[in-house]
Amino acid sequence: MSFNISEETKENILIVLTVVLVSFICFANSLLGEFISDDTTLIVDKYNVKSLAYIPTLFAENYFGKNDPAGGYRPLTNLTFAIDFAINQLNPYGYHLVNILIHTINCLLIYWLCNNYSKIKLLSLLAALFFAVHPIHSEPVATIYGRPELLTTMFLLGAWIFYIKSSQKSYLYIFSLISYFLALLSKETGIILLGLLLLAQICTEKSWFSKLKPSPKLIGYILATIPYLIMRVAVTKTLGMPKTGQFFTDETFLTRLCVMILGYVKYFELLIWPKDLATVYSYQIIPKVTTFTLPVILALLLILSVLAIGIWQLNKNPLLAFSILFFFVASSAVSNIIFPTGSIVTERGVYLASFSICLLFAIIFYKLYQFGWQKLVVLLSIGILALASFRTYYRNLDFQNDIVFIHSILKYSPGLTSQVYQLAAVYEKKGDLAKAEECYKKIVEQTPCSYYACGTLANIYIKQNRYEEALPLAQKELSVNPNSVPGHLAMARLYDIKENYQKALESILEVTKNVYQPNPQLEYEVGLAFYKVGDLKQAEIRMKKAIELDSSFYEPLVNLAKILQKQNRYEEAIIILDKAIKMAPNDADIYNLYGANLFEQNKLCEAKSYLLKSISLNNKIAETHYNLARVFSKLNLFAEAKSQLIIALNLNPKFEEAKETLTSLNKEINSSLTPIDCPN
Repeated sequence: MSFNISEETKENILIVLTVVLVSFICFANSLLGEFISDDTTLIVDKYNVKSLAYIPTLFAENYFGKNDPAGGYRPLTNLTFAIDFAINQLNPYGYHLVNILIHTINCLLIYWLCNNYSKIKLLSLLAALFFAVHPIHSEPVATIYGRPELLTTMFLLGAWIFYIKSSQKSYLYIFSLISYFLALLSKETGIILLGLLLLAQICTEKSWFSKLKPSPKLIGYILATIPYLIMRVAVTKTLGMPKTGQFFTDETFLTRLCVMILGYVKYFELLIWPKDLATVYSYQIIPKVTTFTLPVILALLLILSVLAIGIWQLNKNPLLAFSILFFFVASSAVSNIIFPTGSIVTERGVYLASFSICLLFAIIFYKLYQFGWQKLVVLLSIGILALASFRTYYRNLDFQNDIVFIHSILKYSPGLTSQVYQLAAVYEKKGDLAKAEECYKKIVEQTPCSYYACGTLANIYIKQNRYEEALPLAQKELSVNPNSVPGHLAMARLYDIKENYQKALESILEVTKNVYQPNPQLEYEVGLAFYKVGDLKQAEIRMKKAIELDSSFYEPLVNLAKILQKQNRYEEAIIILDKAIKMAPNDADIYNLYGANLFEQNKLCEAKSYLLKSISLNNKIAETHYNLARVFSKLNLFAEAKSQLIIALNLNPKFEEAKETLTSLNKEINSSLTPIDCPN
């Protein structure tokens, strides 16, 4: 049997394979990246993406979790993270692969749209390839937290294509509305579809009446927006971004306008010559301007000139006009003019808008091709694709891990406090307390107690047993920031060290009032605080919550078993300890607790075995030697029991129970009781 494939089909297959191959090669090295920046909040520390059973909660919470100060609502993006976790757990490779796949789909959708309007395959292929490799796309594609841009673009382009096809098959209009709604649930910027459809109409219709007369179909998208807005407001309690998440929090509209005029010129620069990509654009890159200075006026004239050229070309060259005006419509959601956002300039925010420059270059090259300069076009195209791919490939390396990522930001904004703070947090997480301390000290010197640096530095000192240095810093933090999480956390730990457990509990509960994301480590520490004041019921609840939030966190399991044993619930405790041993087979504390449990059940030989195992793993735990002494005493091995008690007291001279047991044991040393043998 033979298959006859038409030349057009072969050509289309070749085009698809070319786009897919170029896209994958360009971003292949991002597959090796770790979880960085917001990935930790969105995936690693987020309890409700770690089980598909929590899917309903993703639609009832802000993007970053409860009380998210940024006020984002992107439940569909969170749902994709939950599916990723179900498949890949905490292996970032799979998450990165999904990002590349979505980006590749977007490139193919862009090819289809471009070809639909231009009817020129070469031009459309060039536009799609330029889009596939543009270096400004490195952040949204190479970072997992960039997925909202990719996802909303995919659904937005899909809605656009269904809209076009609905003129032939009316039922596809319903698919378009559904796809648009999914774009909104992926990220708020999906709303720009309305503007893009109107722009496409303006550029394709002949008369100005037809250009400006809204299509009746647009009403469907407006109606589809209403339920989304209702859901958003119900969950986030705000229509736009709350002030806590805005970049221009306390600035006047004039300041915002002037800075964004300079910001748009920066966008032009990044799209045309993406050499210096900074990820975070601070006032060190784009200066804060409060009035119309000469640079602002010149920048405004440049922007208006570009807009004027686009409008002027509407009837002369609609495709050229579309390529120019597309940027302004697609970037409107991040312009800070209509709605304030969380940044001045954002690379990932213009992911779709960058198609403008890709299409513009494709148009220019195709014109050269028509003039008979085919070889020049081939050489220029290959040259630009190679240079852009090379830049993108190396830009991807900035997102390989947190330390490299933050240093890439500080390269363009040295001393940016928020990033120095993030760098310190990364060093602390990796256990490099010296470098973390250095970073926090730098923040305290520049802006005292800014970004809760005093409280966080206090916690660093506590980890280093430098309690006298930690206390004044924690007190200073709370005097400046009364609701400071690190400040109250430091005080809770200091009270705990002083054995003032009631005060420690009060301080740790203050921490829980000011966190917006459920945290397993915090729940664990709260559970310990309740345990130490003797509230076993609340301690059990908190430990179970910590386990629920992170099933791989074994310390709460150990302490839950301890709480159960305190209540003589030995069988329940054994079940918990069996789980803990599987997770941490070399943890001496678990074996010690297991042995103590068995001792209370009078299973002496089994208890002895577990306690000896604990000592073989760590012979510096006084409690283990004490528990083993109790076992030896019950087995009538009084000399061995005495030996273990002496070791326990050498390790902890204040161990009162060991002292009392040793005193009573001395009376039994010369006893004639026969030792009880345990089978080997």
